[in-house]
Amino acid sequence: MPAIVQINFPYTESQADLEKHSAEAAPRFSGVEGLQWKVWLVDAAAKTAGGIYLFDNRANADAYAGGPLVERLKNARDGVNVKVFDTIDAAGAITNAPV
Repeated sequence: MPAIVQINFPYTESQADLEKHSAEAAPRFSGVEGLQWKVWLVDAAAKTAGGIYLFDNRANADAYAGGPLVERLKNARDGVNVKVFDTIDAAGAITNAPV
């Protein structure tokens, strides 16, 4: 069963700098075990950014959430919030979720 990782954090730099840092970081995700995709998030009004990650299974999602890329983010930023969710595939199929 697929799983979702949700990561949010506050940011202080400009949105342009955040987008630049995101583009520079994006290639690091190409080799993450089980990662199907990542959507990069930003709420400029709240100065909050993050991502939604779809993994092929819970074990890979948990490994990522406790792994070196997330640890690096936590060391670089304050207030990083990480959550792992299982998916409800039957309902997702009705709403065209890619699970």
